[in-house]
Amino acid sequence: MGQKNFAIASVLAALLTITTHAAAGIYKLVDENGHVTYTNAPVKGGQKLQFNSSETKVVAKVTTMAPLTRGDFPKVTDGQQKKRDINRRQILENELATETKYLVEIQQALNEAIKTLRQVAPNNTQLLLDTHISENENIKKLRNQITLHERNIMALRAELGNR
Repeated sequence: MGQKNFAIASVLAALLTITTHAAAGIYKLVDENGHVTYTNAPVKGGQKLQFNSSETKVVAKVTTMAPLTRGDFPKVTDGQQKKRDINRRQILENELATETKYLVEIQQALNEAIKTLRQVAPNNTQLLLDTHISENENIKKLRNQITLHERNIMALRAELGNR
């Protein structure tokens, strides 16, 4: 019986502490747009709210969110949504095919640019190293484009994988 009384006393002490703390400092601030903010920390321009101890209650309230639809907002049937999803997937697949095609074309252009550069300076061993070849502006642009298309492909594949 002693443990039960101790548990009840502990719960009551906690509720009393919460109630006293809650009533001790609640501040209300209304900004220039009319938005109201409540806080437990004093704020410049805020107003301290006064409570009587008899008015202070600890309330646990469970709220559920209503769907964020307006009465005049068009409704979509399951069939319509399925068609939209199929259409969206087709668009993403077309984009993936286009990005893949561009990536292959740019990779080929990069290989040709490197080949041409090596033919122009066959005796210059410094140009034959990949790090030195990248100093050519055209090659830099091609490598940047390759990186861009690779990122686009990764993003499109990730998006398609989520469906």
